[in-house]
Amino acid sequence: MLDFRLQTFLTLCETGNYTKTAQKLNMTQPAVSQHIQFLEDYYQVTLISGKGKNFSLTEEGKALQEYAKTLSANSERILPLLHRIKNQVKSLNFGATLTIGEYTLPPVLYQIFKENPEINITMYVENTQILQEMLWEGKIDFALLEGNFNRSEFENKIMSNEKFIGVCSPDNKAASKTNDLEELLEQTLILREPGSGTRDILEQALYNQNLNVKDFKRRIEIGNMNAIKELCHQNIGITFMYREAVKKEISQGYLKEIPIRNFNISHPFSFVYLKDSLDKSQIEYWFERIIQSRNG
Repeated sequence: MLDFRLQTFLTLCETGNYTKTAQKLNMTQPAVSQHIQFLEDYYQVTLISGKGKNFSLTEEGKALQEYAKTLSANSERILPLLHRIKNQVKSLNFGATLTIGEYTLPPVLYQIFKENPEINITMYVENTQILQEMLWEGKIDFALLEGNFNRSEFENKIMSNEKFIGVCSPDNKAASKTNDLEELLEQTLILREPGSGTRDILEQALYNQNLNVKDFKRRIEIGNMNAIKELCHQNIGITFMYREAVKKEISQGYLKEIPIRNFNISHPFSFVYLKDSLDKSQIEYWFERIIQSRNG
């Protein structure tokens, strides 16, 4: 269990406000101040610079915030970890972004389940931003991410490097010739919601060429990959995604890869977990199993 005064400190870091912290924790504002004062006296450092609404964290305060976040996440995982040991239950509890969860992992999970039929598997499919939050909250043991994440906060291993491509209907004029990226701006862009790894990679690729998703004639945001593919097939617009997610449709001629000049982009699929995890060896065991199952 995380010390209640550290919990107060983390909540204050989150809200940035003493009054809101007191309300959220059902305590008085002076009690919040007392908890912070106790921590400063205990660690013999200044954690908060300034007073009232204009306070900020000192360098020591920022460091304690990172340590306390890791402690909080690990404390949430202690009970299920102990129960797994007590009940001798093999379990796999993790998260994955949409492309990885829907297209990369099913054959991997099949292989794992085939070899360990008694295993309990829980997989959450969410966007990159939500999965990072779930790691900090101790809700999952690790995450498989296709987007960018804060590498200073997490341990990570590269699963693979995946090609990122433009996709359209076979009837779209962009499918029949090599295009400059600027030529595609006259098209309707169909893309994932903010926070998704696929969108993040697209926005970075456009930024590198001084472009933005808003430069496209029209935009449609959809959180479902199959719906995006269907709209592209119907020639409603174009999209960008990992080849891994669309290789079946391309091989069948249902969709076409858009030839784009100077658009050779690949990005890693990453295996991500908290630094100083309680069961680091077990987490890294699953990394090896996933890699072996995928390559086998």
